[in-house]
Amino acid sequence: MIEDKGPRVTDYFVVAGLTDTSTLLDQEVNRLDTKSTGPKAPITDIAVINKSAGETVPEGYTCVEATPSALQANLNYGSLKSPELFLCYKRARDKPPLTDIGYVLYEGKERLIPGCEVIQATPYGRCANVNNSSTTSQRIFITYRRAPLIRPQNSLAVTDICVIVTSKGETPPHTFCKVDKNLNCGMWGSSVFLCYKKSVPASNAIAYKAGLIFRYPEDDYESFPLSESVPLFCLPMGATIECWDPQTKYPLPVFSTFVLTGSSAEKVYGAAIQFYEPYSRELLTEKQLMQLGLLTPVERKVVSKSINSNKCICLLSHWPFFEAFRKFLMFIYKLSVSGPHPLPIEKHISHFMQNIPFPSPQRPRILVQSDSGLQTFYVTGPVSFYFQSLADLYKFTAFEMCTLPCEQCRHEHVCTLCKDRSPLITYLVVGAVSHCH
Repeated sequence: MIEDKGPRVTDYFVVAGLTDTSTLLDQEVNRLDTKSTGPKAPITDIAVINKSAGETVPEGYTCVEATPSALQANLNYGSLKSPELFLCYKRARDKPPLTDIGYVLYEGKERLIPGCEVIQATPYGRCANVNNSSTTSQRIFITYRRAPLIRPQNSLAVTDICVIVTSKGETPPHTFCKVDKNLNCGMWGSSVFLCYKKSVPASNAIAYKAGLIFRYPEDDYESFPLSESVPLFCLPMGATIECWDPQTKYPLPVFSTFVLTGSSAEKVYGAAIQFYEPYSRELLTEKQLMQLGLLTPVERKVVSKSINSNKCICLLSHWPFFEAFRKFLMFIYKLSVSGPHPLPIEKHISHFMQNIPFPSPQRPRILVQSDSGLQTFYVTGPVSFYFQSLADLYKFTAFEMCTLPCEQCRHEHVCTLCKDRSPLITYLVVGAVSHCH
């Protein structure tokens, strides 16, 4: 045990990731037990078929037969004497996925967006015009955009598609984007729209419970022993082994924050950066190689793909110096992927944790400068954190959403706050709690 000697800027530095004792996540065990195929591959191709002309779904494609409310997903739904056109899509991992889909092109009125391609013909050579009007010569085609060959691992792609008939009261499903251009321009027929969903396509991966790889200091503080659950907060989705296409680029490190609340209502703030590192193929068993698709089960053919694993570096403190922690963690990460350097990384960590004084009213801003002079930033006193949290709550959240947590807490309901910018989550949650009090 380490004796406490007044307030500290930070308490622990932690590295979390895959360890020798890591076990499979519960959902991963269930997936393997049920022999599930895992997450769906992204959509790589789309086509239009004319069923009135006897065209069938191409091999490897799936036809969008029905709308979300079980109506016929005919692109000329409700039209008189118009061919029955249906949209088909194909999922795969052997080519770049689609990043946008369904931007309808009104021929003669609009120019094709750069980088987009037009579906001008069906797989059987017939015209893929989806305009149901017979009184005008204007043709309407569906377009799409494909991702570049070299792209980041966490880039968005089209993962689902559907057709809705708004004149029948249908609305886009949750998380789907609606292409706000009606496919039917004739006097007869219903209003038909395309919808698609974009998300980060899941790669072939095996998820394990994150474990503790490294900690500093090695001994616990008397008033604050390091919790065994910290790695789970650093990597809530687990420590994963993933295989990517050889052209895939490494994503940028992702910064996030969290709050640990003890049984005595004491709060501990965590700032973490998650990143990927190469993982040696020699460390994988034959079973893991087959689960990742790196070894074919019959021919025993080895598939050439890059293997990577995620890791997280984290700072824990009783004080929310999030901006200073972010800069320091990014500095440590850059040191780890560059070099050589005159000082080891451990020296920079111990200097920051042991030698930086805590801000005081007399010195509210502490200048932090690395021994090599590569990084300079300030640690600012935490007095204004709760005021900043309230300001962020009102700035980034609609007014009715600010009062909703208070109403739900008054009725003892459970609230979940979601935000597309994850570093703001902790600020917004603390601001909501302060607002309720």
